[in-house]
Amino acid sequence: MSVPVDPRSKDDGFEHHDANVKVLLVIGFGLLATLAISMLAVGLLVGYYGSQAEAPVTALERERVVPPPPRLATAFRLGREGRIGEAEQRLGDYAWVDRDAGVARIPLERARALLLQRGWPTPAEDKAADDLRLRQAKQRSDP
Repeated sequence: MSVPVDPRSKDDGFEHHDANVKVLLVIGFGLLATLAISMLAVGLLVGYYGSQAEAPVTALERERVVPPPPRLATAFRLGREGRIGEAEQRLGDYAWVDRDAGVARIPLERARALLLQRGWPTPAEDKAADDLRLRQAKQRSDP
């Protein structure tokens, strides 16, 4: 099924009447007018709501409500330097983690040196250490 073709278009090898310019111009100007009206309406609404006084604050909004404990830190950034300093101090000092189990904390640089000197523990050493920790934990838990 074919569409009838204008004889002039057939002779020239291209179609002369593919778009109605008037309709396209009307649609384009209609879109521009709609856009301009929408922008004007938004501008008027913004101006109207900007000129309105803010709603009065109620008694509930003025009252400071303190949540029940535990209260979380509200000024996290203010105490950050102290926490970082404390963590750096823990990484650089000797201390007991669990004296009964014989677990101690050593400085990070010393731990690195020992690791380079002794190498990584083998899986058999890991299993033995896990068994030792398990026995020690059981001993501590028994009354």
